[in-house]
Amino acid sequence: MIVRLIAATVAGGIVCFGAGFLIYGLLLGPILIEPNLHKYAGAAGDLMKEPPSMIPLVLANLTFAFLIAFIFERWAGIRTFATGAMAGAIIFFLTTLYVSFSMFAFFRLYKNYTPLLADAAGSIVLGALVGGVIGLILGMMNKNNG
Repeated sequence: MIVRLIAATVAGGIVCFGAGFLIYGLLLGPILIEPNLHKYAGAAGDLMKEPPSMIPLVLANLTFAFLIAFIFERWAGIRTFATGAMAGAIIFFLTTLYVSFSMFAFFRLYKNYTPLLADAAGSIVLGALVGGVIGLILGMMNKNNG
């Protein structure tokens, strides 16, 4: 179980990092999210770091991948790309909505709901990819396969 969990976490983390860059860094971020965020320049500088801090970003991707892999391995028994993609999309979508609505409620970060909706849409695609890969890896390494 431990080796499967580690392998699925690493694979999911890599997909989360790469696909997240494509979805948020190149597509949704510049077009829909960044233009609809307030720009703050306080004592610490701008709100957004350019470039972002890579170590916390990698750790965030690995942490979320571990959460998905643990749920799939321990409780859900997900072992295919298709079921992993479906479950991953749902988990990412609901988690993103929770965080985005909370941020909208407490911070003056968003100008409108566009970034929240774009983030939620992107999370469905990202979650499907990450969940699918994690499900596939867990299925390939399933102890019942031989």
